[in-house]
Amino acid sequence: MMPILPTAITREGAIDEASQRRLVQYCLKCGAVAIGHFGIASEFHKIPDHARQSLTEMIVDEVAGRVPVFLGVTAPGVGTSLNYARQAEQLGADMIMAALPYVDLPDADGAFDYYASLSEATTLPIIIQDTPASSSILTAQLLWRMDREIAGVQHVKAEGKNFVTKTAQLLELSGGTISVIGGAGGKHLLHLLRLGVKAFMTGTEALDLHAAAVHAHLEGETEQAAKIYVEQILPYLQFYLDYSEELLKTMLHERGVIDCPDVLAPPAAAAMSAVEQAELDWILDRIGWRKRWPNIP
Repeated sequence: MMPILPTAITREGAIDEASQRRLVQYCLKCGAVAIGHFGIASEFHKIPDHARQSLTEMIVDEVAGRVPVFLGVTAPGVGTSLNYARQAEQLGADMIMAALPYVDLPDADGAFDYYASLSEATTLPIIIQDTPASSSILTAQLLWRMDREIAGVQHVKAEGKNFVTKTAQLLELSGGTISVIGGAGGKHLLHLLRLGVKAFMTGTEALDLHAAAVHAHLEGETEQAAKIYVEQILPYLQFYLDYSEELLKTMLHERGVIDCPDVLAPPAAAAMSAVEQAELDWILDRIGWRKRWPNIP
């Protein structure tokens, strides 16, 4: 499990250092093998540049070398991404994760040049993030070519359109040698496991459940993994994926991991309705999710 941390804030909107550090401890206790920040779950696009350094230093300090730290460097343009990558290395990160620049999306040649430039800008291993916006550009063939020809590219995070099929194609093209990391909040987690994926970046809202499914499968307990996925993860995930920004922090707050459930302004979508919230609460009670920190997992 390679969780991407949300950004914990106070009611006034300031970074909540105590909660941010508690998030790191929660992830480590749930068995995280790497910890990340500045992904979509972190609301990276709302974080001002002046806060990136302090957040990075805080996370690197709290992790204290126990597992690798990876940082997202996705930005509107190439130059900004390169600067983020250099900063990440200077501040002690172990890997970077990058989606394509999201203003003036490049074509296939531009995508290759972008990841080659990142590889030249830093010595850190690169995780290519294949998102719905870039999935038509980052074909399996292009991803496999970049894995072979760009020294820094070492992993692909699968969460773009048709990512289950693309994952199968990547594994076939590479003979199983390419490192694919699951994403999309845990969507299709079990199916990716069945294809041979062994690492995942799911949300932290139920990292103990996601980790239990992954570990069970990797330990050969495939029926137990399927049971956890079908009976405990899928029932709440159908609500969560529709309101992930809101529910990620709300669920962590309810568990006592963070002190404030607020998202960074502005919110991405309207809040969940009272009817949906009641149904989600019913599901969370049924699946035994309501364990509180520090009794997790």
